[in-house]
Amino acid sequence: MTRERNVCAGPFGAVYDFYIERPRLARVVLGTMWGVDPRPFYRSLTAVGELPEDATVLDVPCGGGVALRGLRPGQAVRWVGVDIEPAMLDRARRRAANHSGADVQLIEGDMYKLPLEDGTVDLCLSYGGLHCVARPQDALAEMARCLRPSGRLLGSTFLADGSRRQRFLLRNEDFGSVGSAEDLRQ
Repeated sequence: MTRERNVCAGPFGAVYDFYIERPRLARVVLGTMWGVDPRPFYRSLTAVGELPEDATVLDVPCGGGVALRGLRPGQAVRWVGVDIEPAMLDRARRRAANHSGADVQLIEGDMYKLPLEDGTVDLCLSYGGLHCVARPQDALAEMARCLRPSGRLLGSTFLADGSRRQRFLLRNEDFGSVGSAEDLRQ
């Protein structure tokens, strides 16, 4: 079995980290390259700021920690970021340093075996990772295992039935099992 990896750990990720922190630039870059609008992503991060104190957030794959931007200043939550790539965790640590109120734990691991007990997560974030793994359904099941009964899962992924441009770009070997919208619903 080949080791799965986070494609953003290399030079592509450094460029991504730069533009994703700048919403206007991200809109131009993501619109031009992938044909997507990042505004729903940024809006979805408001769910983080709405969490009560002492809530637990699971961010998997956490990548460079861009979802941390959803935290309110001084917000006291437990944030568990998991990524398979040490380079991504290093980037996330730099971002986490700006969020002193949160208890940020960054862990090297994969989406198939998350380091949390059953039913302990209030909000699970999974942005841009499911299309990079061979078994996205197993990764989703693992995230669901960690959620409290009232917990929420928010995220994004590319789908096989996306635009022609997306289908062309997703033929790259760095992407795992890119399913259809029906696969995601199931």
